Amino acid sequence: MNKSSGSYYIGIDSGGTKCELVISSPDKKIIFQKKYKGIHYSVAGAEIYSETVSGFITDAAAKCRLDLKHCQGICFGIAGAREKKDRNSLRKLFSQKLEVKNIIITSDAMTALFGAFGGDEGIILISGTGSVLYGYTDNKIIRVGGWGRIFADEGSGYWIGKRALNLVTKEYDEMNDRKKPGILSGSLSKNFGITKKNLNEKIFRSNFLIQNIAPLVIESAGKDCPLSKKIVDETVEALIEHIRSFLRISGRKKKIKIAFIGSIIENRNLVSDKLKNEIEKLKKVEVVTKEHPPAFGAVLLAMENSDLPSKL
Repeated sequence: MNKSSGSYYIGIDSGGTKCELVISSPDKKIIFQKKYKGIHYSVAGAEIYSETVSGFITDAAAKCRLDLKHCQGICFGIAGAREKKDRNSLRKLFSQKLEVKNIIITSDAMTALFGAFGGDEGIILISGTGSVLYGYTDNKIIRVGGWGRIFADEGSGYWIGKRALNLVTKEYDEMNDRKKPGILSGSLSKNFGITKKNLNEKIFRSNFLIQNIAPLVIESAGKDCPLSKKIVDETVEALIEHIRSFLRISGRKKKIKIAFIGSIIENRNLVSDKLKNEIEKLKKVEVVTKEHPPAFGAVLLAMENSDLPSKL
């Protein structure tokens, strides 16, 4: 079959879980969309990463009968690609492998921010495994949080799980044969087999994913578990503080939109409901649903071809 001669753009949202690729026509109509297997840049390294993702791109182009020489631009939103030297290295490798002139390398947060508001001003609050806020206002990008799980990432899935284990161990200290476990410790036992006797073994010797505890905390809070309700309230307060910090740093006076991203707050649950209620009290911030997913945000950045990605 002959290849199409029409021009197009490619956007990529890449992390350890998935690598989502979108091909769009110049009038923003999606031609192709697929989630490929995730590959984390910081683990794989520039050479293996660029080789793998280039393979995804050539596969997608072939399936659509598109010639890469007609690609007008590709934007990669890559988790872990914060440093300028990393971006320059990746841009060079992708240029060599794909022979596309307009290549933009930025972070996955930038593509998420651009996708959420279509390039307009706004805030994205991310709470998944980690937590971070990015805001775009007055042609500036402002970041709050995102310092990592060891000493920060308050309000994230990992933080919720760690806090749950902290409070449960205090409950274990007071537990005896006559005292029944609380709702949260009972849920940990039922779902993960975690008990007072094997906690250290389960967590430290089996590479347990602490963030997986977070959904149980939210569920237990809905069942009136005092420990879980305390954690949910602390989570909401931590995330609200991200927003307050943004407002202080930016000095913004006008109302600004905010979209939730990440497994802890993107879907409706006790945390997201309480968070929305607290945001309403701030007056200056309006909660909205994101307009586009990050991969399409990458497409929009490829079309824009501005210096905006360099600001994050």
